Amino acid sequence: MILNTNLKSIKNIYILKTLKFKMNKQKLQCPSNNIKINDKREIINTDELQFPWQQDSNGYFLVKIENNKIHCGFVNNKHEMIVEFIGKNPDKMIKEITKRELCSRENLAYISQELMIAYYCMKNNINYIQR
Repeated sequence: MILNTNLKSIKNIYILKTLKFKMNKQKLQCPSNNIKINDKREIINTDELQFPWQQDSNGYFLVKIENNKIHCGFVNNKHEMIVEFIGKNPDKMIKEITKRELCSRENLAYISQELMIAYYCMKNNINYIQR
């Protein structure tokens, strides 16, 4: 099934559901400390910022869903897949990618978003296509 929807909405819904699930599961409480909001704090309006895509010097990632699991392969600059992460938990994949230092922070942010979108699509039986 292919569903045309806004990817930001998908991501936001997933994040809210995940936070609600984790709080219910772990019976966590939100911090109740008083927070002082500095009047002189730096405020950055991010909607108009531009971040041109740059190829990571180490390689790139390919993501797909197969047999109800996320497959995330890291491909070096010789176009050889040198490691493939397979599982249902994108958080564990992201942590393992981070631990192995496979890519830059910018590309880590991209692959993190991509894995969360793939997870949402897998859980909701939506056709996934990597951006």
